[in-house]
Amino acid sequence: MSELSPKKIFANPDEQGKADIAYHITSLRVPLFEVDLGQALYHGNYYHLFELGREDMLRKTGFPYREFMNRQLHLTIVDTHCKYRKPLRYDDQVELHTAITAIGRRNLSFSQLIYRPVQDSAKRRSEDPGFELCTECRMDMVCVQFSGRATLLPDDFRQAVEAMLKEG
Repeated sequence: MSELSPKKIFANPDEQGKADIAYHITSLRVPLFEVDLGQALYHGNYYHLFELGREDMLRKTGFPYREFMNRQLHLTIVDTHCKYRKPLRYDDQVELHTAITAIGRRNLSFSQLIYRPVQDSAKRRSEDPGFELCTECRMDMVCVQFSGRATLLPDDFRQAVEAMLKEG
């Protein structure tokens, strides 16, 4: 299940300034093959979840990642920062919030947040939406040809992103 949410769930009051970002929401469960012997999601495998969220969001724009590949293009990560706040475990139901926060001629930036429902009702406050922020990630990507040479983002992709953002 996926949807576009015009706001995100805030874990901290100081994040309220980011309310104008439209986040696409992908709901999923942490699969068994992604967890380590400590029964938590292995740190490198978070990027598998982030990729699922980005692919889901791109499908929503009407410009799925397959279209990049059909044009012999790829979005490659040039910089990333991930903050692991709370561990995810096998079978946790999570919401992955994905947004494009900047778009240039050749590059774009994603913000991705992973939320989990708060299980312990004693920890919930009446104003708390019932979700806890577990992971934050920022990725800067550049569009490249299969040859590895940087190139412009397709105009119809940029238009699809702009249209989606106006809907949100």
